[in-house]
Amino acid sequence: MFDFYNIEISKLFKQSEQEMLDLHHPYVGSEHLLLALLKIASDIKEVVKNYGLTYETFKSELLMVVGQASKKSNYILYTPLLKRIIKNATYMAMSDKQELNYKHLFISLLEEGEGIAIRVLIGMDIDIEAMLYDLTKEKRKTNEKLELLEIGKNMNELVNMEELLIGREKEINYMIETLIRKDKNNPLLIGPAGVGKTALVEELARLINQEKVPLSLQNKKIIALEMGSLVAGTKYRGEFEERLTKIIKELEKNPDYILFIDEIHSMVNAGGAEGAINAADILKPYLARGVIKCIGATTTYEYNKFIANDKALARRFEIINVLEPTLTETKNILIKVKKNYEQHYNLKIKGSDINKLVDLTDKYVYDKKNPDKSLDVLDSVCAFVSLKKEKMQKEKNYQEKINNLKLIKEEAIRKNDYQKAIMTYELEQRLWKKINNLNRVKEISIKDEDIYYVISKKENIPCPLEKKNLIKNLETTLKKKIYGEDEVITEVIKVLKDKIMINDKPISFIFNGSKGVGKTYISHIINEELKQNLIKLDFAEYQTDASVSKLIGSTAGYIGYDDEVLINNLKYNPYSTIIIENYEYGSKEIKKLLEQILKEGMIKNAKGEDISFKNTIIIINTNVKRINKVGFNQELNNNLEEISELIDNVDKLLNFKNITKDIVLKYLKDLNYTSDLITKIDYEKYGFKNINKIVKEYKLTN
Repeated sequence: MFDFYNIEISKLFKQSEQEMLDLHHPYVGSEHLLLALLKIASDIKEVVKNYGLTYETFKSELLMVVGQASKKSNYILYTPLLKRIIKNATYMAMSDKQELNYKHLFISLLEEGEGIAIRVLIGMDIDIEAMLYDLTKEKRKTNEKLELLEIGKNMNELVNMEELLIGREKEINYMIETLIRKDKNNPLLIGPAGVGKTALVEELARLINQEKVPLSLQNKKIIALEMGSLVAGTKYRGEFEERLTKIIKELEKNPDYILFIDEIHSMVNAGGAEGAINAADILKPYLARGVIKCIGATTTYEYNKFIANDKALARRFEIINVLEPTLTETKNILIKVKKNYEQHYNLKIKGSDINKLVDLTDKYVYDKKNPDKSLDVLDSVCAFVSLKKEKMQKEKNYQEKINNLKLIKEEAIRKNDYQKAIMTYELEQRLWKKINNLNRVKEISIKDEDIYYVISKKENIPCPLEKKNLIKNLETTLKKKIYGEDEVITEVIKVLKDKIMINDKPISFIFNGSKGVGKTYISHIINEELKQNLIKLDFAEYQTDASVSKLIGSTAGYIGYDDEVLINNLKYNPYSTIIIENYEYGSKEIKKLLEQILKEGMIKNAKGEDISFKNTIIIINTNVKRINKVGFNQELNNNLEEISELIDNVDKLLNFKNITKDIVLKYLKDLNYTSDLITKIDYEKYGFKNINKIVKEYKLTN
């Protein structure tokens, strides 16, 4: 019953049971709880000694009033009154945001106002009301909370002391150095989302708790304040300013508090309604004088957008750049914290698992930063693997049986059938023992396919291990559906097999050939068989230099700056096939952009965000020819000269053959049409487009 309480309270309940057994009483009641409190709770003994109440005097009076049985009880059962006392004490502890302690139980016992313990105390002429007042005096004093503590959260209390922050000594030391300065002692942590800015502040709270900081920072409390909580409920003009000013005054009177504002850019406009000033304007003078200490955290983009423009606000903070850790640092972080995941999931995580996981996460997850994204994937992989354990179903069955036994036990107690209740309790304990034995089974380990599967599910991409099978299917499908281009198909498959797992640059092709030979058709088949997202670009729509904004977005200050742009689709669908038509019509700017993509595999959009093309397949469809002259001279026509630099950057230039009569006859035969139909087809000029049109018309008329 009391498995969920801390060690001190569990010992107290055991002592209460022992008092019952020593006195040969049939039940554990309020009197036995009071005996245990008077025996082992030093803070209770300190309060009650002024009233002449001690363990010895109370036990002596109890024996006189109740007496002692001759036979010791074989069972331990708690009275309903004692259960109610414990329940009320638990609620009291929850309202105080504390763990259940001795005082909560003693106050609950006295407030109950009935039971053998109260009767004995009354018989001893002890002033229960005065004793209760002395016990709650300190509690009332601590309940007079500051507005800051009502709205904010004390990070020193909330921080997990078992967690570790690895590889951030430089930033931590810089933050401590800034906080102990005389002036400009407000650190501002800047970095991309997920690099661990909030974790740095949590680590500082841990160091303060462990007294591993300079004397001037010891006993400090870091209070996290959210602007949403600060603004909430301030519906009338002036209420927000009044609340914030009150909090600042509290910080002035209590220098042991350090303010932490996550997403600090939100305070620039917080409370800034018509006729009011915002939170930043109110805080500026106090930050400048060093009256209060404030730690802020925000992303680089939001700092530049909201804070950097306000020079007066920006100069009041000391900037601490929190950079994304390298892959080696990320691996060290995960190796140091993997023990926590092993204990939680009962798994074995090897160093090679960490290396594989970090490498694959960096390769396939682009919209987040390390170490957050690697920790997220590690947690997901552990959860996925633990769900595969056979013991999960057994544990579920045992838990259902335990729940049923609890209902039976409660029903038996209500009917005073204690013999049945005891038997049910024993069965329940046996099942708990079986569950504990299940948790001691041999640890299982993580496999590479588990990591691949979780990443593919999280990022909405085909599992990398399945790619080779997809390419095999692609080769079969292409040879079945494409006529007369076996050499092109062989080259496409060869490039895909060689480069599909490398992912340092996009896989790229130029499909060159006359109209209607199947360049676009083969591009669509590649996309469908590899299960990728499709993006089509017609460079005829990008003939002016300004049209490049349709792809990467407008420059800040121009219309459409915040609009969604085409390449942002790649942030959520990194595995895409990009088909480019009419390349020769594109502007110089759009062609330069394409060349950069082919060379580097990355570009930046108008907001400065990195957009990766490393997992894409780029297919450029063109219709250019070589002009052969007499002798050894061979020149390129104007169109091919324009793409000559592009040819150097793609993986393969593939020339499609013109359609011949034999190819058309084979195609018609496979469709079960007679060869006479070929006389109606102008395949030399229009290719398969004309063939399909004639076939469709023939099908409708016959």
